[in-house]
Amino acid sequence: MGKIPTALGLLLAAAAAAPAASEDSAPGEWTAPEVAEFSDWSVACDNAHDCTALSVSREFVARLEASDPGDYAQPKLWVKRAAGPDARLRVFLDTTVWGEAGAGEAPTTLHVYTECDGDCTGRAYRLIPLEPGRHELAPADVAAFLAESTTTSHAATRFADGRMHGIITTAGMTAALRFIDESQQRRGTVTASFAKGPKPARSVLIPKPRPRVKVMRGEEAADNATPAIHAALFVTRAKHCPNVDFDGPDPHRARYRLASGQYLWALGCSANPHAPRRLWLIETPGQGIASATFPRPEQGRAALPGVLPDSAFDPDTGMLTAYSGRLCGWRRRWAWTGTAFEMVDAVEMPPCYGIPLHQWLQTYRAVPD
Repeated sequence: MGKIPTALGLLLAAAAAAPAASEDSAPGEWTAPEVAEFSDWSVACDNAHDCTALSVSREFVARLEASDPGDYAQPKLWVKRAAGPDARLRVFLDTTVWGEAGAGEAPTTLHVYTECDGDCTGRAYRLIPLEPGRHELAPADVAAFLAESTTTSHAATRFADGRMHGIITTAGMTAALRFIDESQQRRGTVTASFAKGPKPARSVLIPKPRPRVKVMRGEEAADNATPAIHAALFVTRAKHCPNVDFDGPDPHRARYRLASGQYLWALGCSANPHAPRRLWLIETPGQGIASATFPRPEQGRAALPGVLPDSAFDPDTGMLTAYSGRLCGWRRRWAWTGTAFEMVDAVEMPPCYGIPLHQWLQTYRAVPD
C-alpha cells in the first residue's frame, strides 16, 4: 500500500509517536526460564511434569569451542522421567551428530570415568541398542550408575572389545536430577533419584492432565477486505512496526479465512531480512481488527504481543508456529480457538550443539482438537 488516506493522518502520527520496540531483540527477550542449566547439563519439565535432562549446556558448548575436545567421540546422555509414582528414571545414550548416526561400530558399555594417566573407568554398565545412534542404559544398572557418578564429573563409553569410544560430561547431572525430583515432588520419597526418604511412592505428584485446545483451521483467502479494514491494518502496522518500508510491497502479507468465520492477517514487521518478524491480527466481520496475543502459560508470565519472530501459519493444521532460532532457542505453536490463541506446544534448546528440533526439551504440550 502507498500513501495512507488523509483521514488517518492524525492516527498514524500518534502511532508513530508511540514507543518503538528495538529492531533487534534485547538479550534474553526470547529466552524462556523453563530450561535450567547446571554446569554442563540442561533440564526441563513440561506442564504435565514430564522431565528431561541432557548432558549439554551453553557453558559446555562454550568450553568446547574454546579448546580442542580431544580425539574421543562426544556422545550425549539423556535422562527422562515421566510424572507419577510408578514412572521410572530412564537413561539414554545418543551418539548422533545433527541427529544422524554415523556408520561403523557402536559402543556397548557405559562407565564412570576418572582422570588419570590411563583410561580409568569403573564397572561396565550395559547399553541396549534401540536404533542407529541411540541406546538405553539397562534399567537394572541405572541406580548403580547414578550412585557411582556422584564421585566424578565424567562418564565414558567403550566398544565391545574394551577400546575407548567417547567421553561424556556428567558435571551438573546430579543437580539436574535433583531438579527433576523437586519438580515431581519426589524428594524425601522412596522414588527420588537422590535425597531418598521414607515417604511412600503415593506421595509423589500424580501426572497432570494435558489441556485440550479447540483448533480453528482455515484456508488462504483473497486480500479483498474493505477500505476501512485496510486502513486499520495500515495504522496498526505503523504502530507496531515503525521501521518497515510502507511505500514498498509487503512480501509477508497474507490473509486466512478461519473456520470461525474470522480472518487471520499476517503483516511484515521487520526491516531486517535476516531477522524476519510478522505482526498477527484477527479480523472479525462487523467488529474490525484486533491485535493477537500469544500466551505463555508454561511460564506464568504475560502473553507475548502480536509480533513474533520467524513465524508462519499452516491453515491445514490451524497451527501458528514461531521460532527464536533454527539451530537453538525455542519453537512455539499456538492455535486460534475462535476467541483467543492458545498454546499447543513449546520446546527449548539453549545450547547450540547440533541437536535436531525433535530432540529439543519439551516445556509445554497440549492436545489439539
